[in-house]
Amino acid sequence: MSKKAVRITALIAVVLLVAAFFFYQDEILGEDTPKPAAESSESTGSAPEEAPPIPVEAVVTEASSLRDAISVNGSTVPNEEVAITAEVPGKIEELEFEEGQFVKKGQVLLRLEDEELQAERQRLVVQRRLNQKIAERLKALYEKEGVSLQEYEVAAAEVEKTEAEIALLDAQLEKRVIRAPFGGQLGLRMVSEGSYLSPGTPIVQLISTNPIKLEFDVPEKYSQAVEVGSRVEFRLDGSDRRFHANVIAREPNIDPDTRTLRFKATAPNPGGGILPGAFADVQVELEEFAGTILVPTQAIIPELNNKKVFRYRNGKAEPAIVETGIRQERYIQVVKGLSPGDTVITTGLLQIKPGAPVTLSKIQ
Repeated sequence: MSKKAVRITALIAVVLLVAAFFFYQDEILGEDTPKPAAESSESTGSAPEEAPPIPVEAVVTEASSLRDAISVNGSTVPNEEVAITAEVPGKIEELEFEEGQFVKKGQVLLRLEDEELQAERQRLVVQRRLNQKIAERLKALYEKEGVSLQEYEVAAAEVEKTEAEIALLDAQLEKRVIRAPFGGQLGLRMVSEGSYLSPGTPIVQLISTNPIKLEFDVPEKYSQAVEVGSRVEFRLDGSDRRFHANVIAREPNIDPDTRTLRFKATAPNPGGGILPGAFADVQVELEEFAGTILVPTQAIIPELNNKKVFRYRNGKAEPAIVETGIRQERYIQVVKGLSPGDTVITTGLLQIKPGAPVTLSKIQ
């Protein structure tokens, strides 16, 4: 036999051995040898396991009332405010008030020197008394036809003239006593006893703060929604306490520079806790909606042409297209797409897909 035939015979034998190994591998390796995963699944016909439910939080919707409002800047102003001044010149004789004191209407604050006027008044009083006696004598003589009517009338006119001069002096004396025109709190005094005052010189500031007034500007497009008698809410800078005020007046025209309309409101301030000149964040109510649905803002998923939320139904996340309205700090109004009693998912929105299994870990 040639070498070539030997090689061919050996090659054929190797091929037969390999084929026999693959054909009888189960018997050779044993029945417990694991098979490839793909082959095993095909032979058994079982389906792959589903992903576990995603834990989420949700809120149950309910119909509630919603007030549409805007936030504008405002400031508090006194109910009444005036700088106390003197109408006539004079030297301060006595100060009868303390700085920061609360005073009543008509209370004396200070007096100016009036010695000369008091002396002149005393002279006129004596003169009036004398003229009255002269007029009485002439009247008696006139009744007995002892004097003419003209003489009696001249004497009576002198009495009236003297009384008029006394009344004029009384008015001048009254102007030398400075009184509070209304009740309120005094500020810091700007004069001292012995100072000489000219007419119009400021003496002290008098402010009435109960009630306190609030001025604020509303944009032109919302100006028709605010009327005299409307109720507003405001908060002072640096405080979380909220106060309520009622609109009492407004400007007759819109400011052409800012395109806003100014309103004035009043609020009770019995303890004087609200100081004039404070910055105020004013909430102006525009419209009230009854039976509306509010959901947390994070529950809304914006898309290209619409917005949607995920509702929890039968253990799965179901998408729903919604239309939104007024947006607040934490909630947003849903005007279409939801009904009271729907369970809206608020967390895990980036992980879930339509129809994905979910489980509720918390319901508000």
